[in-house]
Amino acid sequence: MKVLLVDDDPVFLELSKTFLEVFHDINSDTVESAGKALEKLDERSYDVVVSDYDMPCMDGISFLKIIRDKKIDIPFILFTGVGKDEIMSQAIANGADSFVQKRGDPKAQYSELSQQICKIVNNRSDVKIIN
Repeated sequence: MKVLLVDDDPVFLELSKTFLEVFHDINSDTVESAGKALEKLDERSYDVVVSDYDMPCMDGISFLKIIRDKKIDIPFILFTGVGKDEIMSQAIANGADSFVQKRGDPKAQYSELSQQICKIVNNRSDVKIIN
């Protein structure tokens, strides 16, 4: 399983990568902007995108809209400290598969994030095409 982590905070990115890889055995690449993430998605294949919402130049919802407009069929999790219901509704309305809050105990939030990643990837692999 390979995850693309997108966040403008390099310290948070490194922490996220470490938690997912060491404690949950989920490999990840990191980028500090949605623009760089779009380049990575053109270069490589990922099982899931995990993106922050509040980033300069392009927020997580705008990034998600571009992914969906480009017909990139990849699960998307919005992982953010912005806890507004409006943001969550926008994320789901634009094709996000899940929404995880960045707050509280890091161990608990990364456990929740890893569970969401695994659930989404397993659900995708369970989908069968019937002719």
